[in-house]
Amino acid sequence: MNARTVLMTLLRMYRPILLWFGATLVVGVAIGDLVLDIFAEPAFSLWMFVAGSAVKYWLGVIGVMLVSLHLRQFVAAGVTRRALIAAGLALGVLVSLGVGVLITLGHGLEDRSFSTVGAGYPAWSPSVAVSEFGHVFPTCLAFFVSGAAAAAGFYRFGAWGGLAVVVPAILPGLLSEELLGISGTGGVLTRNLPYAAALAVSFGVSVLGGLLYQWLIRDVAIRRATTR
Repeated sequence: MNARTVLMTLLRMYRPILLWFGATLVVGVAIGDLVLDIFAEPAFSLWMFVAGSAVKYWLGVIGVMLVSLHLRQFVAAGVTRRALIAAGLALGVLVSLGVGVLITLGHGLEDRSFSTVGAGYPAWSPSVAVSEFGHVFPTCLAFFVSGAAAAAGFYRFGAWGGLAVVVPAILPGLLSEELLGISGTGGVLTRNLPYAAALAVSFGVSVLGGLLYQWLIRDVAIRRATTR
């Protein structure tokens, strides 16, 4: 299978998970927002605070699963490591784009659903949506790369050797979160650097994390499945 075929296979595998995860977020936050709208004037965006934070960690988990679940499975089926690496990184980009759109549109729906909001609530607008997407997408991508690189380090070097890879592996997620985070009220924050510089740093360390992941996986020995 080439990289495109592997990518389509991964997308089919993750489609039910994507749908269930998105539906759970929407329903759970909608119930919370309904309670807030009845009993208070919300001074923060529950959607951005909960969903905007949850998706980046979920992308990190998918990055881990790409190695822990799929590496041996696909290589045993005849897929080259090169094709799997390319397809996996493409999966991270596409899913990060998808959740970035989900988060921005979800905030818009939440904003329209409230009858009254408190002074601290971050009101939604098209310009706010662009800003939110510009923060959520690179952060989710960075967390995905960090998860994949960290899992690859442990897969290649084992428990103790993998610890040496953890710091450079998680650097994309840590830096992106520090530079392009979400405030306590649910609005997006650009810290320490102007947005363009923060975005460049986030994408730059994500590229480096992707190269680290590629280096760790490209010739790693595939472990045999354990049997009992």
